[in-house]
Amino acid sequence: MNWNQETKNRLNEKVAQNVQDVGSLVRHVVKTSRSSELLAQAAKNFSCQENVIHNSSESLKKMVTIKTQLEYQESAIERSMSTLSDIQEQLNSINR
Repeated sequence: MNWNQETKNRLNEKVAQNVQDVGSLVRHVVKTSRSSELLAQAAKNFSCQENVIHNSSESLKKMVTIKTQLEYQESAIERSMSTLSDIQEQLNSINR
């Protein structure tokens, strides 16, 4: 029994040591692969792009508003121009 218990204890110690060694190996691989750094950089780049997309969307909305305002101004100028030609005709008829 004593020998059997001692063997189990040594086996448990070996298994625990192997698990620790595997953990150290995984930490080393992750550390040297820089995958976490690359993932963090990718997330940072993505968040920057999200802000750019949002700003572009807001700029497009403003441009649509400006376009609409310019169309109204164009329409008002065209009406004024047609009125000017009528006034010019009236002035010409008065001067005769």
